[in-house]
Amino acid sequence: MSGEVYLRRGDSGDYVEQVQQRLTELGFSTGGVDRDYGRKTVEAVQAFQATYQLEITGQVDESTWGMLFSSHEGQNIAADDPTDVATADRFVELCLHQVNDRYVLGTNADENNPDEDEFDCAELISWACARLGVEFPSYSVSQIDASHHAGLGLSVSEAASVRGALLFRRAGHNGSQYNHVAVSLGTGDETIEAMGRAHGVAVGEIGNRFTDGGYIPGIQYH
Repeated sequence: MSGEVYLRRGDSGDYVEQVQQRLTELGFSTGGVDRDYGRKTVEAVQAFQATYQLEITGQVDESTWGMLFSSHEGQNIAADDPTDVATADRFVELCLHQVNDRYVLGTNADENNPDEDEFDCAELISWACARLGVEFPSYSVSQIDASHHAGLGLSVSEAASVRGALLFRRAGHNGSQYNHVAVSLGTGDETIEAMGRAHGVAVGEIGNRFTDGGYIPGIQYH
């Protein structure tokens, strides 16, 4: 348990402003410091919680508040990873720091821009890989093929338990028209993904949304 809940969606005021400012300082966009605990603040809190191995609730509880206003050094999940190795934890952390960035279908994310802020589902993944020196296709169908052709395919349940594994939704599943790709947070039911125009980059739930999964060739998994 994470303790008493201090702030949640619908709250407003000075403490919300303080949380929004701190999240922004740490690289988790809340869509602006407006003193209102809305959807984008929820999503920023979720991304922060996922980065620092806290229960992902989107609420500021005792543990989240304490971590937000601590020094953090060495406490994020990728802290001990070598900076010259493309680890799954570093890959996930890059994706989490893009929370609330815009979703633009068919965009071409600039892999040389550390502050890129427009992604679609596949571009978020290829951009984060490129930032780590790993070449990976920028189209969802090509990402599915690259993982499976390398013999790195996984079931949904397997991918759900592996931080940094990919989750694939093939066109036609649940009536979907397009392929979709998300990144597993390894918790069993959470993702980070460029979800769509309504949410942008956000923490999502796996549920029954996906058909299969896979590892990324070139990323080092535990």
